[in-house]
Amino acid sequence: MSRYTGKLSDLYQSYARVIGQWPADKLRPTHCYKGVLKAQMKTKFDRLNSLRGEELSREAGLVERELEALSNLVSNKYRSQYKVSEALADPVSNKGYYTKLLESIDSAVKSNKRTSLRVD
Repeated sequence: MSRYTGKLSDLYQSYARVIGQWPADKLRPTHCYKGVLKAQMKTKFDRLNSLRGEELSREAGLVERELEALSNLVSNKYRSQYKVSEALADPVSNKGYYTKLLESIDSAVKSNKRTSLRVD
């Protein structure tokens, strides 16, 4: 259980839940953004816990907006809302480039080779 009380506790739990849903980086598992978010969360909420009154309300509002942005990213809201056109996804100048790139990343992850990505 968290050491925060009231609204701060609810905010902390929501933040922790969103960070828990953050996907792992298959290509660089030792440099995962989830770890960075966890460290920032601890610092952020320790600071919030020391604030009082109007300053706490203002900072908590900023954290709520940040939480909403993270939630939108985790849920792929913007990917769903702004579809990538076929012309952008498969440019005429280099047909199949992004498909090959994704295949290269997948094969690098499967073969545990994280330093030699090639797209010919």
